[in-house]
Amino acid sequence: MNAVEHDYIRIVCCSCGRTFDCPLPCGNRFCDVCTVSRRNRVRRRLSYLVDHVPPIAQKQFLHLTLTIANQADLSNMIKQLTGSFRRLRQRALWKNHVAGGAFVLEVTKTDAGWHAHIHAIIQSSFIKWKLLVADWKAVSGGQGVYIKKIPKTDIIRYLTKYLTKTSLSIPDQFDASGALKGSRLFQPFGSWYAISCDAPRYKPHCTHCQATDFMPIDHLISTLRKGTPVTAADYVPGSRDT
Repeated sequence: MNAVEHDYIRIVCCSCGRTFDCPLPCGNRFCDVCTVSRRNRVRRRLSYLVDHVPPIAQKQFLHLTLTIANQADLSNMIKQLTGSFRRLRQRALWKNHVAGGAFVLEVTKTDAGWHAHIHAIIQSSFIKWKLLVADWKAVSGGQGVYIKKIPKTDIIRYLTKYLTKTSLSIPDQFDASGALKGSRLFQPFGSWYAISCDAPRYKPHCTHCQATDFMPIDHLISTLRKGTPVTAADYVPGSRDT
């Protein structure tokens, strides 16, 4: 399925009557259409985190990438990768240096098989690269560790770009989506998790009047055709396409 074939539902603003076409989830977590709303949700959460994470003496923001060897079974690879990252966060080296952070999963595919890796932003004091590699090898068997200082202003751009970046074919996108079922593509951890939980939940709003109450237009039409009394909440004056 691609953007042209994507299914939509038309909704109407219960305040001003403007109508909007909203995409229905298609089951492809790499879909160009669905990814837009996912990326925007992550950006809002990251913006809240960046604005509310308190500075900690001797700790800076670092971009960390963790990889393991390519595998033929992506589902098992995802479990191994995320499980290894969880065990890494439980080790003394990590606990003594890292306060918190957030990570995203990126999935690619080569002739050598599936390649899943973790991109994380961590708030951490200086960690010796060799010690971090040794710990990652101990928990995962892999040796792929990349770590670099990142400006706070680049955090949102660095993480969200991996949510939309994909070179997978459409069939591979659906295979990867199935393998990722039950896995989060974005997740705060450590001290950032509690801050993320405090973030206000976003509610879509009408771009014309800023109202937040909508209904499917088919439901409104069906209600009117049946002659069912329309309540004030159902009444939509001057519906029109935008």
